[in-house]
Amino acid sequence: MNVLVIYAHPYNQSFNHAIKETIVMSANSTGNLVEVRDLYALDFDPVLRAEELVNSFKGNPVLADVAIEQNYIRWADMVVFVYPLWWAGMPAILRGYLDRVLSFGFAYTADENGTTGLLGDKQIIMINTIGATQHDYEANGMLKALETIANPGIFNFCGTAVKKYFQFCAIPSSTPEERQKILSEVSEFFQSL
Repeated sequence: MNVLVIYAHPYNQSFNHAIKETIVMSANSTGNLVEVRDLYALDFDPVLRAEELVNSFKGNPVLADVAIEQNYIRWADMVVFVYPLWWAGMPAILRGYLDRVLSFGFAYTADENGTTGLLGDKQIIMINTIGATQHDYEANGMLKALETIANPGIFNFCGTAVKKYFQFCAIPSSTPEERQKILSEVSEFFQSL
């Protein structure tokens, strides 16, 4: 299986970094091919400009940096997003990545009958780290809201769905043992591919 990891955290000592490294090691250990797109290391430009938006709807070629990312997604059987939850959402660099890369003609199309997703052959995995406790985020509806944004908000629109959603809460106050348990859960999932 070709596994593409879209990683969005600026600090290479973060727990998100440990999760990403665990995915790579675990998926590779069972013969999968893994590519990582570290959006901060790439200095990916997250700003969708008017000209780029208009060009996509006219069917014009996308910009070179977007074309590279779209080729990685074409290559992938599974796309894994690893990021922290900031201000109840994904980091701006990842949001901009989705704005630019999941463009018209690549991720979806539309006609008089409505929209059609074009990424139906992709499995999506979402992995979030969250500062708040699970109890707090369940009580206020945020965990469900995050899943709703992903499906149907983003990925159903593109013709696919999130296969697995990992939401790891209370990370700043977690113990080394709790973090190791999380990494073991991630490792087991990716070794089972």
